[in-house]
Amino acid sequence: MMKETRSGLSDNTANKAVGNNGKPDMKNIWRLFLFFLLYIIFRLVVETMFTLSTLTLGPSFTEGLKNFMLMSDGDGGYRLTGDMQVIIAGIGYVMSGIMIRRKAFEYDKKFNEKKENKPLFWVLTAAASVGLALFLNIIISKSGVTAYSETYTEVAASQYSCSFIVGLIMYGFISPVSEELMFRGILYNGLKRFFNPNSAMFISAAIFGLYHGNGVQAFYGFLVSAFIVLIYDLSGDLRSAFLIHMACNLTAYILTYVYASISSNGMWIIAIVSFAVLAGCYYLMIGKNAKKKDAA
Repeated sequence: MMKETRSGLSDNTANKAVGNNGKPDMKNIWRLFLFFLLYIIFRLVVETMFTLSTLTLGPSFTEGLKNFMLMSDGDGGYRLTGDMQVIIAGIGYVMSGIMIRRKAFEYDKKFNEKKENKPLFWVLTAAASVGLALFLNIIISKSGVTAYSETYTEVAASQYSCSFIVGLIMYGFISPVSEELMFRGILYNGLKRFFNPNSAMFISAAIFGLYHGNGVQAFYGFLVSAFIVLIYDLSGDLRSAFLIHMACNLTAYILTYVYASISSNGMWIIAIVSFAVLAGCYYLMIGKNAKKKDAA
């Protein structure tokens, strides 16, 4: 009888991409990473094209539209407003997501055991995700490490330079879906062809963390990525990855706007309650999954 991995794949399936010498096929691994680089390059090219087009054509638009898209750079020229920067980034995410969506869902279907997830599972997943995001963001903020990362400060300033609703749509919905198509749909599932699920989780989480370009977000991204993979393997449904990423991003984004209005003690209480919610929800999900396996 073939042994099953955490993700539900048999050892036979997991080893299909292993070479005759018993080692992973490096040629196919490099192809997987080249696909990841193509995703990033394509998105950057799209953003660059829209940026240049806006800077070139924007001054000729009506005054209201021009003021929405452009602002003076202080030297007689123009630069993008915060809203326009984020909107263009969103366009890049949408188009790169469209480019890879078919491959992502193909891998999701091919390398995961589909399971029946009841409404309670989705509620627990959403609650656990909010708990995780609140706990990690409060702990990171209270630690003071953000003050030592100039890159993080610059990224945060850029992300919050737009209006609340534009940022909410971009960071809460658009970028999570696009990134999950790539990082879990293609990268994690692709890595499972060559490595066991734990190694694939570690590698994909490390890449997801480094992808953010600074130590603070790398640490946060690694932990969130690992959690996404754990729940993704439990559910066998890529939509769970979308849900977790969106819930975490929405929570972190909204928290930034209300953080200053909550006392220090209040934040510690929220962190403790959030961790309890995270642990409780995850325990319930693991327990229900264990019962399903026992019943099978």
